Amino acid sequence: MDSENKYYAIKDVSEITGVNSVTLRAWQRRYGLINPKRTEKGHRLYSAQDIKTIREIVEWLDKGVAIGKVKPMLGKLTPYNDNDEQNDSQKGVGNILSALAQLNASSLDKQLIQLMKEYPVKVLESKIVRVVINEICQPDNPLQDVQRVIWDTVLQERCLSLIAASRKRNKKDCILMSFDQQPSSRFWLKAVELSEVGYSVTILPRYQGKLAPLTPLLNSWSDKKLYIDGNNKLPTDVLAQIEQLISMTGSDLLSFGLINTIHPELLEWQHESA
Repeated sequence: MDSENKYYAIKDVSEITGVNSVTLRAWQRRYGLINPKRTEKGHRLYSAQDIKTIREIVEWLDKGVAIGKVKPMLGKLTPYNDNDEQNDSQKGVGNILSALAQLNASSLDKQLIQLMKEYPVKVLESKIVRVVINEICQPDNPLQDVQRVIWDTVLQERCLSLIAASRKRNKKDCILMSFDQQPSSRFWLKAVELSEVGYSVTILPRYQGKLAPLTPLLNSWSDKKLYIDGNNKLPTDVLAQIEQLISMTGSDLLSFGLINTIHPELLEWQHESA
């Protein structure tokens, strides 16, 4: 079948584009950015052009364009230079910081629910989450400690809720682990991102145990994926266990964070396992 005439279910589109189904529906219903066909039973069907449009939307969001201003930009080849770009990209940040200033976990959760509906995880992390964390951690912030705890707790709860819901429909398997005592926001968002592209994620934060027991689990999967996130130096024995685990299972390794700079050998093992 000609790919131009092929249609894709919403789950397939989520895996192809990395944009979850909730966000795709919000882009259609609230912003009119895409208009998929419907089956007789009402299920959405997306064309190759719809997928191209979704990818363009993600590109505009990555440039800092607010979701509400994307529609008139679609199909334009010229760079976006609107003077309001910075204000647009800071709107979500401002709402989150306002909730944190009041130490209002409920309000923060509502902001995250809305933003995670409207923005793909990668855009959310780069344009909003990183800025929020930087603002919280300013040396002159007297509420830094309590705000960071509230932020970490609410974000983790929100991400775990999304991941748990996706396990019922996702068929592929992977492991996401961190050896850090306090996994970063990136860790939890990565878990959501993986779940959005069809993975049932086994999450191992703050892992302190041996890695050998993971061998039979990975070997039971046809698609062996091991994701490691971290910002701190790993003990020598942990590095040796990671190398052995990859060798014993033939797993694909992908690592994120400062550990790639601290331990460049991880990048070498990724190339070897690819």
